[in-house]
Amino acid sequence: MKIADQQGRYALRFYGFDPSQGPVPFERLYSATHPEDEPALRENFYGAIQARMDYDLEYRIFRRDGTVRFLRSVGHHNPAGEIGEYVGITMDITERKQAEQERERLRQLETDLAHINRVNMLGELAAALAHEIKQPIAASITSANALLRWLAHDPPDLERARAAATRIEQDGNRAADVINRLRSFYKKGPPPEREMVDVKDIIQEMTVLLRDEAIRHSVTIHSELDADVPNFLADRVQLQQVFMNLMLNAIEAMKDTGGELRIQSRLDPQGQLTISIRDTGVGLPAENAERIFEAFHTTKPQGTGMGLAITRSIVESYRGRIWATANQGAGATFHFTLPVEAEARA
Repeated sequence: MKIADQQGRYALRFYGFDPSQGPVPFERLYSATHPEDEPALRENFYGAIQARMDYDLEYRIFRRDGTVRFLRSVGHHNPAGEIGEYVGITMDITERKQAEQERERLRQLETDLAHINRVNMLGELAAALAHEIKQPIAASITSANALLRWLAHDPPDLERARAAATRIEQDGNRAADVINRLRSFYKKGPPPEREMVDVKDIIQEMTVLLRDEAIRHSVTIHSELDADVPNFLADRVQLQQVFMNLMLNAIEAMKDTGGELRIQSRLDPQGQLTISIRDTGVGLPAENAERIFEAFHTTKPQGTGMGLAITRSIVESYRGRIWATANQGAGATFHFTLPVEAEARA
């Protein structure tokens, strides 16, 4: 079978052949196919011909000048014709494939930056988190010593021993909860499937996680959460990162003076959940305040300029938006929206 018989003389230009020189045998074209694509191409193409079925194939070729091109061949079998009688077209889709690869590369870069940002933040929290884990472990050791003493009595005091064992279990579970929160936050890999989450639970988790950091800077955390907010579809780790970024920024803004961090939620009739995180710190920068959500723009001496940019990217991926306002008194308030009802229907 000749390529000119099936797909036309102009398809030969994709391979770097001159169509004026006549048809080119398939085997010569197969020799130009990328080695990784050739077996599947041969199997699927000849399989479609033998079965008298249409085909739609994508593959790479090496042109005669050595460049790699992506091709897509589509063929429609003529039911009234004999085996091998097809009407088809071959398209050069190299630019589309390169654009897809570039989008995937950028998506992976954003994922890596988000991971780096989480790890950097956890490094700053290492001392506070160690303290939080140390407390239940120390309490477990104390209860274990008490348990041994009650068992050593003659006769053993089983009621008090049982109470000590219960305390050990409770403290062990408390330490495990801390570790599990951290593991889900810093692990790298493909993003988990979205699940039904309760935003109030996420706020409570982040409040517990940042509690010691807030105490260290004389910051109190208060929540005023709408009780009617429904559960909705979300990536739990992503929402954790949004709250951690904004709450850590608020605490850092008050590190020299102390103050109050207030989290509020409100559900409007259109199904938009609005979260506000308010601090009493140094406020927004006097100049270029609108640039704080841009990548690599930072007002901190040791900042990376990625925290708020990643936060905005996550919020916008849920078709929400994020913005900041200056308070009438001290500090600033960061607001973001999430379309709760739309996500729940999805």
